[in-house]
Amino acid sequence: MNTADRLESKEISAELVAEWLRLHPNFFREHEEVLDGLNIPHPHTGEAVSLLERLVQRQRDKVRELESRQSDMLKAARDSEYVIARLHHLALELMSCDSLDDVVGTCNHMLRGDFMADNVVLRLVGHGRERDGLHFIDPDDKYLKQLATLFRKRQPVCGRLRPRQQMFLFGEEGTSIKSAVLIPLFEAREIGVLALGSENEARFYPGMGTLFIGQLGGLVARALARYLEPPLHSSLEMGS
Repeated sequence: MNTADRLESKEISAELVAEWLRLHPNFFREHEEVLDGLNIPHPHTGEAVSLLERLVQRQRDKVRELESRQSDMLKAARDSEYVIARLHHLALELMSCDSLDDVVGTCNHMLRGDFMADNVVLRLVGHGRERDGLHFIDPDDKYLKQLATLFRKRQPVCGRLRPRQQMFLFGEEGTSIKSAVLIPLFEAREIGVLALGSENEARFYPGMGTLFIGQLGGLVARALARYLEPPLHSSLEMGS
């Protein structure tokens, strides 16, 4: 069997040829006649071009890809800078609060404005007087069992809520919510849940980064803890 027949029989794979050429980068310099028979299509038009033209086009494509990556990195950096500035602003405002009502009002105002949430609800474990944006969950409420995983993992959860969850957290006002984030609140103990809802289904989505969201929850929990009595321990412990 001659060389052509062996190649046609695929005894030598394309991957093997490519690996061999990578190990012998001077091959075409020593065998320039091989270049005459190469048919290299243009990546966009499909027309045959010279090797030099193809290499130039390849470099251009790499430059475009690098520019696109750089643009994405710059956007991510700007977005992070914006969120950090908003968190700093929130921290300063919460530090100036002098009552539970003040903390709740500040959270409602700033999370709707700076963090673009259409609905903001604080659900705290314990007993107390309910007010706009603040509701209490009886420590013996069976619904707490559904939040056990949230408290156990201590990580925000983003995406669409089940209808029952949405009704429990947001009530009738939450019928227009298309996406939400649930943030467990801790301060040496379980305090409750901060729920942010949006009418935009792409605002909070599964898989989105939750580092800053978790830090937001930490700020809110610390501010709330100053004005809350220790809650009773009951069904929360059942999920531990």
